[in-house]
Amino acid sequence: MQVQDISTSGAVVYIDRRTAVLKIPMRGSCAVPLGVLSPTSVDLIAWSFSGFTGQRVRDPSCFLVLACEEESTFSSLSSVTIRTHFGDRRVAMTSTMTPMSDEETSTVAKALVSALTPGNLAHFGPLIPFLRAGLDAILAEDEAGNPDVRCGDTAETWLAHKIDFVPDCMIVRSSTGYACSPLTAVRFHAARRGAVSLTTNIPLNTQRADGAILSGNGRYVAARVIGAL
Repeated sequence: MQVQDISTSGAVVYIDRRTAVLKIPMRGSCAVPLGVLSPTSVDLIAWSFSGFTGQRVRDPSCFLVLACEEESTFSSLSSVTIRTHFGDRRVAMTSTMTPMSDEETSTVAKALVSALTPGNLAHFGPLIPFLRAGLDAILAEDEAGNPDVRCGDTAETWLAHKIDFVPDCMIVRSSTGYACSPLTAVRFHAARRGAVSLTTNIPLNTQRADGAILSGNGRYVAARVIGAL
């Protein structure tokens, strides 16, 4: 497919061997990213718009979270071509390393957590220090009706209450930082008033957890940890 002559620049706000985050200024267009056309070795994990708060518009931008499998891909990459609902766009990657605002960090963190799957979870770990403030903001949204989790039958099993979707990933915050894991088993217990048993690679009683985020199928929810040792 021939790429239209529509190009822009994207500031690299984060990059490591297999993950990059681009900030693209939005100049009169709200083109929704659908995927990466080229290079084919790069995938679009998540995207988000930022700069729109109520009726105020300030520094409107689109953030792209990109991933690759080959560690040498991003070191030699100068541009990516993105497919959008409005047309294809070539984005030149500029290494300005512009720091993100708290609002932008929160926006990207929410988009990435919503998009997590067991298949892309490996790219999330290196981003944790970069997005920690955004993850903290998610856990600070202590809304009425949020689920709670507690230690289950084993150290790797969590018992969740008041959850209305099936998660497949879990992020845990403790005094030592954040850890993430795919859920290896999800079981519903009618005898326990609708409790859900979640099996992970994160032992609850050794992490001294004080918050958790459950993610799956394009959704996420912050959960309170009860009874952590």
